[in-house]
Amino acid sequence: KQQERAKQRAVADYKRAQAAQQRCPFCLDNPNKPRHLHVAYGNLAYLMLPMAGRLVPGHCIIAPVNHCASSRAADEDVWEEMRNFKKCLVKMFAAKNQECCFIETVVKLGGGGLGAVGAALSKHTIIECIPLPDDVAERAPMYFKKAIDEAESEWSTHDSKKCISTAPPKGLRGAVPPNFPYFHVEFNMKGGFVHVIDDDDKWRVDFGRDVLIGLLDLPENTTQAKKRPLPPAVLKREMDQFLDMWDPHDWTK
Repeated sequence: KQQERAKQRAVADYKRAQAAQQRCPFCLDNPNKPRHLHVAYGNLAYLMLPMAGRLVPGHCIIAPVNHCASSRAADEDVWEEMRNFKKCLVKMFAAKNQECCFIETVVKLGGGGLGAVGAALSKHTIIECIPLPDDVAERAPMYFKKAIDEAESEWSTHDSKKCISTAPPKGLRGAVPPNFPYFHVEFNMKGGFVHVIDDDDKWRVDFGRDVLIGLLDLPENTTQAKKRPLPPAVLKREMDQFLDMWDPHDWTK
């Protein structure tokens, strides 16, 4: 009876995981995925424009093809493909005197002990790339560091380092153990800061976005509930412009 119950639980978990992935907007198995926003495909990762909440022209997303809870937890070959997209974006925006700010927020890891099923039920991780003008990019590291230090100071339960450097050679994987929720910001692939999230029920999922809104001096109505998609005509124009910029740097060719 115990074996039968365990088998039934495993089947139910598998079905839940499959259903979650088919609903996930970033899984390529989802029949309703926003294909019109996809820019380029590697074998294991791809590049797209955001479905809603675009902060500035050129704002884009790198995502693993298969459901994955964090880039920290991704297989080495997935990690390398995501890095390839980052390298090309850095070159692409450098031609416009801009630098890349990459942000990743990892929360709700599906209950760590659930293994593959837990990973499948967690959010599909994405790395957002937001181009910053050179003068803004100079201020960005200190701006983010200050915001992270202040974010949990009121309720953090321990005095662990709030900001951990991810500068090479350590990088993200050398700075954070696997299976921890975290917020990571990286500047032009030269390193940045990772913050291990103490309580992901209290952490604002839009933290990185809100910091960028302040840094770029954008109107406040771009925050939180105002993450609307662009009008189709504007989206088409921005997609065409992005494709023209991306084409000379497209490593997936």
